[in-house]
Amino acid sequence: MKLPHIVALLFLAAPGAALATSGLTCRPASGAGPTLDLVIGHGAGPAIAGARLDGRPAPVAQSWVDSRYLWLDLTDPNATRYEAKLRAVFRPRLRGRPALGTLARGGRVYKMRCVEA
Repeated sequence: MKLPHIVALLFLAAPGAALATSGLTCRPASGAGPTLDLVIGHGAGPAIAGARLDGRPAPVAQSWVDSRYLWLDLTDPNATRYEAKLRAVFRPRLRGRPALGTLARGGRVYKMRCVEA
């Protein structure tokens, strides 16, 4: 094997930059209702990397996550209709820094509490 091939293999085998991730679990603030599990990637900025609604994968249509807001629109698997819309605000002064807001799904609106998973 020639030296350039060996060098190329070493570059391919070298680990890439690691992206940190975190998770949130959103549940109704009281009573029964849908649950939402989120994986948030932290690269140049936070982004929703994955979502599960009631234990099933849910495609993310669009999202906004920053130090204050968590907005998320989920679609059905074919992306033909919205499945759920989450609008929440992080509350850093409350214990655990939860995000409190609403989840609209199936014509109903649920008060939600999202905490680190």
